[in-house]
Amino acid sequence: MANTFSNIRLYSPSAIGDILRISRERACQVEQRTKRYMADALGITEKRLTGMENGTSQVPFEIAMQWCQILEDYTALTKIKHIYGMALPPTDPWLLESVADQLSNFIQQAQGAIEATEKLLQVSRQRRYGQQFSESEALEILKQSEEILDVQQAAECVIAALKMNWDMDVNQLFKNWIQEALVDKVIIPSVSEFENRRKEVFFKERSQNH
Repeated sequence: MANTFSNIRLYSPSAIGDILRISRERACQVEQRTKRYMADALGITEKRLTGMENGTSQVPFEIAMQWCQILEDYTALTKIKHIYGMALPPTDPWLLESVADQLSNFIQQAQGAIEATEKLLQVSRQRRYGQQFSESEALEILKQSEEILDVQQAAECVIAALKMNWDMDVNQLFKNWIQEALVDKVIIPSVSEFENRRKEVFFKERSQNH
């Protein structure tokens, strides 16, 4: 899988084995800490698992994701996703010890994001179709977009703090969110339907540019 964010990646791909090994060794359930358990759960041999942990065997992205999900280690999952350019790096775990602090931080970040969104909305209303942004305008858009991106990190911190301190069921949270998103038609239920929608958008944009 190509990583288009390699220039901003904090962690090296060579760290994947260590991330997975540490995740296994610190699993909450004692039986999950054994190589045999993880190998059986992943459907691979212990020899291959050992190779992936010590860096002598390649770790397929799908197995790395499945590994973290089996152990419900969402910090490790975020690290792996960041290496592949799919997520921001995880927050310092010391900052997650207080749910109240994370809730307060989320409120602060959300308020900043609302202000940034209003500024970007104003830019959108004033912008003519096809108009190019100046360098200073592009920098301002990046600045306001960063305020919005802060909310994503703040939200992830709240969820992580709730799981760490209140033992919230993150898997159930995700299931509930997906079910509601399907009802609200925010997400598309199948890959084929998603790709058909992308084609529709592509051809619409191409027709507008000609």
